Amino acid sequence: MRIVIERRAVRRVWITVQPSGQVVVLASPRYAERTLLQLVAKHRQWIERQRQRYRTMGRLIVSPGELLYRGKVYRIVQRKRLGSDVLLYPHRRIIASGENLDDPEIQRQWYRNEAERLVRRRTRQLAERYGFHYAAVKIGDYRSAWGYCSRDGVIAFDWRIVKVPPQVMEYLILHELVHTDVPDHSSRFWRQLERICPDYRDAIEWLRTYGRWV
Repeated sequence: MRIVIERRAVRRVWITVQPSGQVVVLASPRYAERTLLQLVAKHRQWIERQRQRYRTMGRLIVSPGELLYRGKVYRIVQRKRLGSDVLLYPHRRIIASGENLDDPEIQRQWYRNEAERLVRRRTRQLAERYGFHYAAVKIGDYRSAWGYCSRDGVIAFDWRIVKVPPQVMEYLILHELVHTDVPDHSSRFWRQLERICPDYRDAIEWLRTYGRWV
């Protein structure tokens, strides 16, 4: 079993299992490596269950010439007259651009731009609605976690969040906003999350089922 330790300014230790079976431990520099490996050993049964679940899980298929956006698969159409503009036709499931969105680097940058636009706006709206306060929102490449909240109130999300359905994105944002008030995953955290996101279990189930393919 391969174990990767990532150091970041987070409040608690996160252990995640990737679809490949690799175990990623996200922790602040204050935790000794020996301590983190002991935690992995302690959660060995849970890790093995996650690895088994990945082996039997259904797949979300996105073929060449397609991309996944907000939980739906779109066909890519290149129209050079559009230049760098991107147009979505939701009813026809088509996304058109002057650039070749089938190119991995161009597609990744577009996803990241969309995440910056959508997540920043929605985080601000939800924080205002429910009275949360945060320092900043960052979008990055955090493959080991969908998001995290630092001690100083900085909320970060993986750019792939723009691929998940809107209700799943909302859950992920609310999850981190609640962490600005409750840093751990205590019963108080889940009660507060359920109060403002009563369908959060459905979002978690979607991530468990399809998250590995996003």
